[in-house]
Amino acid sequence: MEENQLATQENTALIDKDGNVNLTSISEAEVNNFKSISNQLNENDANSILNYGAEIQNSIAKQSDTFLTNVRTYNSGEVGTLINDLLTELNYVDVDQLDQGPFKRFLSKIPLLNKLVVDVKKLFQQYDKITVNIDKISNKVKAGMINSVKDNSALQTMFDGNVGLIKEMEKHIIAGQIRFKELNEELAVIEGNPSQYQDYQISDKRNFINRLDKRLADMKIVRFIMLQSLAQIRVVQNNNTSIAEKAQSILTTTMPVWKNQLTLAVALQRQKQNIEVQRRVSETTNTILQKNAEMLKQNSIEVAKENENTVVSLETLKMTTKSLIDTLNEVKQIHEQGTATRRQLDEGLQSLEVELKKGVIS
Repeated sequence: MEENQLATQENTALIDKDGNVNLTSISEAEVNNFKSISNQLNENDANSILNYGAEIQNSIAKQSDTFLTNVRTYNSGEVGTLINDLLTELNYVDVDQLDQGPFKRFLSKIPLLNKLVVDVKKLFQQYDKITVNIDKISNKVKAGMINSVKDNSALQTMFDGNVGLIKEMEKHIIAGQIRFKELNEELAVIEGNPSQYQDYQISDKRNFINRLDKRLADMKIVRFIMLQSLAQIRVVQNNNTSIAEKAQSILTTTMPVWKNQLTLAVALQRQKQNIEVQRRVSETTNTILQKNAEMLKQNSIEVAKENENTVVSLETLKMTTKSLIDTLNEVKQIHEQGTATRRQLDEGLQSLEVELKKGVIS
């Protein structure tokens, strides 16, 4: 690469960025160096101008095709897409979903609405799936980084080749410009002595000079386009490098931190769930103990009351005694009535017996 740059710099004194050649300071030795090239422009060969620099342009065309193929083959957007997919997967994880507050727990108990609440186990399974996807994408990104490095090496080879072709193109432009100057000097001599030359000779030389001027203009345009291609190659290389650096940053910095934080978030959530379970167990235990204590208190009071009470209460005894006395009085009264009835019966029988005897005797 450095050799090509130095070789290009050799021509900068004779040709500027726009392709304009300055022959005012060119030495005789430098002119002789370009003779082997300028001699290719033969007035007696109609195709010499057409073929002038044709090999360089063919090489440039091949280089351009190779550059286009590399740009099409290497899809930097693919790595960029993979990075975007990776970021999408990372952003898909919402640690807040791990926390199910009281409202979500309330919804989870309601039929039909419980599906709206994210199940923690399913969420963990979902995160496991995301982690697998992230690992797959990460491997593809790594492969893309390797391809970026390889492509940059290929692009650098192309860059160096283009620099060499630009150097050769500049040599042909300078040599052509030298020949163009010589031909114009010859034309000036001919036009100064037209009687010594045939009209077609003057016309042919003018046409040759005009065609050479157009050819040099075309070569300058090609040179300028080649210079632009160098900048384009650098842009592609820089893009590859930027994408590779971004991918490396994500893989070596973002990914480990993300995995650590996700692991920590899951561990903290599980710890929170365990604490919640322990709290509920404690609350349930306390509730049971309080209820048992209250029940024990009530039972003890009732037992104590029952123990202090006699088997038959005083009121009951009073009632039974009264009932017994009333019963005895009624029985006595019945007996007295029975005795009185019997006495009346005896008296009646005696009276009847007397009357009967009286009747028999009489």
